[in-house]
Amino acid sequence: MLWHQTALKGICTLIQDYVEKAINKILGTKEIAFNIPPKREFGDFSTAVCLSQAKVQKRAPLQIAEDLKTELEKVKLPYVSEISVTPPGYLNFKIDHPSYVKSIIDRVNKEGDKFGNTNVGRGRKVLIEHTNVNPNKAMHIGHLRNAIIGDSVVRMMRKLGYHVEACNYIDDTGAQVADVVVAMLYMDAPVYDGKSTDLSAMWAKYDGSQPFDYWCWDVYSRIAQAYDSDAALKAKRAEVLHAVEAQDSAVAGFAKEVATRIVHAHLATVARLNVYYDLLNWESDIFLRGFWRTAFEKLKAAGAIVFEIEGPNKGCWVVRFGRGVFKTDEGLKSEDKVLVRSNGTVTYTGKDIAYQMWKFGVLGVDFLYKLWEVQANGDYLWTTSPSGEDANSFGNADRVINVIDVRQSYTQHIVYDCLKKLGFKKEAKNSIHLDYEVVVLSNSAAAELGVAVDAEESGNQAMSGRKGVGVKGDDLLNTLVKRLSEKVNKEENANHLAAAAIRYFMSRFSTGKIIVFDFDEALRTTGDTGVYCEYAHARACSILTKAVKTGVSSLKAQKTGVQMPENITIPEENLIKKIAELSNVLKRAGQELSPAPLAHYAFELATVFTDFYETPDPDAEKQVPFIKIEDPILRNYRLALVNTFRQTIANCLDSIGIVPLERI
Repeated sequence: MLWHQTALKGICTLIQDYVEKAINKILGTKEIAFNIPPKREFGDFSTAVCLSQAKVQKRAPLQIAEDLKTELEKVKLPYVSEISVTPPGYLNFKIDHPSYVKSIIDRVNKEGDKFGNTNVGRGRKVLIEHTNVNPNKAMHIGHLRNAIIGDSVVRMMRKLGYHVEACNYIDDTGAQVADVVVAMLYMDAPVYDGKSTDLSAMWAKYDGSQPFDYWCWDVYSRIAQAYDSDAALKAKRAEVLHAVEAQDSAVAGFAKEVATRIVHAHLATVARLNVYYDLLNWESDIFLRGFWRTAFEKLKAAGAIVFEIEGPNKGCWVVRFGRGVFKTDEGLKSEDKVLVRSNGTVTYTGKDIAYQMWKFGVLGVDFLYKLWEVQANGDYLWTTSPSGEDANSFGNADRVINVIDVRQSYTQHIVYDCLKKLGFKKEAKNSIHLDYEVVVLSNSAAAELGVAVDAEESGNQAMSGRKGVGVKGDDLLNTLVKRLSEKVNKEENANHLAAAAIRYFMSRFSTGKIIVFDFDEALRTTGDTGVYCEYAHARACSILTKAVKTGVSSLKAQKTGVQMPENITIPEENLIKKIAELSNVLKRAGQELSPAPLAHYAFELATVFTDFYETPDPDAEKQVPFIKIEDPILRNYRLALVNTFRQTIANCLDSIGIVPLERI
C-alpha cells in the first residue's frame, strides 16, 4: 500500500484534476474526493462520489457508477487507460503510465530551467525588503536567516510570474550606528574636539588587524558596557544622533563612511550565500529627500497622530494604538507608539511609515538613484544617493513584503495602521509582514564561543550584539569551507557546498519556528541537508557524463525522441510523479512565503531518485547500471529519466538560492 500512496500523491496534481472536472461537469457536483483502492488491480485511484449521489438521484450507486463510467469513456480522459466499477458503487481509474511518464519527460526537456514556473503573478509588482542589518558591525547567523528567507521568496515569486524588486534598507542614521560613532570619536584617546573636519585621527584607531566589520563588533560591545558606567559618554549618543539626522556636519559624514564600509562587508558576506538585491535604500536619504517631513504633515492633517501634553509620552508625537495610556501596579503604561520623541528625534517607526508610503508610490516624493556596483551574479545593484538622478523604475509596488523578525510585529502593525488612517486602505491590505522567529545558540555552541554556560546541559542562549555573543556569518562559512575542503575537487565547490549547507539548514525550518543553532547539526553532510541534495544532483550529472563518454548515449538522445518501454517500474513511477509536483510545491511556497516546502521537496526528490538509481527493477535478481543496459530503448529511457531529475532538482535548488554542482 505504501508504494501506492506515494504514487497517488503525484497523480493528484494532474490526472485527478482532469477526472474531477469531467465528473463535475457530468454530475453538477463541486468537490470530488479520491481514494486509494484496497487492491492495486482495481486501479491507481478511485472515488466514492456515486455513493453520495445515490440519495440525490434516488438510484442505486452501482447503476450511477456504470452510467458515469460510460459518459467518462466518451470524454477520453488524458493518461487514463481504463475505468472500472466495483461494488457498492466505486469508480476506479488506471493510469496509462508510459504515456504519463513520457509527457513529463517531454515537458521537462521542453521547458528546461523554466520547468515548474507559472504565471500566477501576471507581472504584478512585488517589492520585497529583506536583510536590513544595522550597518554597525559584522553580520551574525540570525541576520543570515533573514537574508536567506528574503532572497528565497524573491526567487520563488519571480518563478511565479511576479515582477519583483528586492530592496535592502540601510539604517545609517539609527542608534546602533551612532553607538559605534560615539565609540570611535569619544571612547579612546584621541577624543574628537567637536569642531574639526579632519577626522583622520579617529580613523587611525582602527589598526587593520581584522576586518573592519569584525573590529566594529568588538567596539559596539565595548561601548554598550561603557555606557553603564559613563553618563557623559552616553549623553554623546543623542548629540551624535542629532548630527546624523541633520546630515550637515563632519560627524554625519563620518557616520556615513562607517556605515558604507560596513555595508560593503555585509554585501560580501551575503554574496557568498548567493544573495543579491536590486536596490539599497539609505535611511539618511529619507531625511535628505524630505520623506519624513512629507509624511509627518500628511499624518497631522489626517489626524492620525497627536501631540501629547501630559502623561508618559509628554512632548511626543504619537499614534494612538491598543489600550493607549493605562494604569498598572508599576504606574502609567502606554501602548501608543511614539513617532517623534520629546527631544525632537524621529523614531525608526516614523521613518518606516514614510518609507512604506514610498514603496507604494503614495508619498509624492522620490529618491535619487545611482549605480552602486555590478554584483557577482551579473545583475546591477542600484542605491539611493543625494548625488544620484531621477528614476521612475523603483517603488510603486502593488504588494509589499517586509521580512522582519517576529519581535517587530508591533511596529509593523503601527505602520500599516497609519496607512489606513491616511486613507490608503488597499495599500495597508497589501502590506505583508513576513515575520520569522530568531536564531538562538545551543549551550554547546555558546560554550564553544566562550560564553559561561554548561555545554553538557540542555538549553539555549540568545545572541546579543551588545554583549558580543553570536556566530559571525563569515566565521560560520569559513568553518564549513574548511571542513568541506577535503571532500571537493576544487576550492570553489567547497564554497558552494558551504552556502548550500547553510541555506538549506535555514530554509527547512518553517518561519514560525525558532532555530537552535548547533555546529554539529549545521555541518552535517548526510541526511536531510543541502549537501545531500547537491550530491544527488552531481550523481545524476556523473551518470549522464559517463554515458556520453562511453558512447552509449548522447546529450540529444537523453533529451529528445525517447521511446518508452512496455512496462514502467514502481521506482520509475514514483520518480516521475515526484518530478511532476514541482509546480504545485512552488505555488504552495509562494502562498506560504516560505522556502520550507521547497527544501522539503528537494530532499524528497533526491531520496526518490536515490531509490530509483539503486533499485530501478525491484523484482530483478540483479540491478544493472544504466550505462550497461543492453536494450537501447530501456537504456535511453532510464538516462532520460536521470536527465529529467537533474533538471528538476536543479530548478528546485535554484529557487532556494543553492547553486547545483555538476561535480563535487
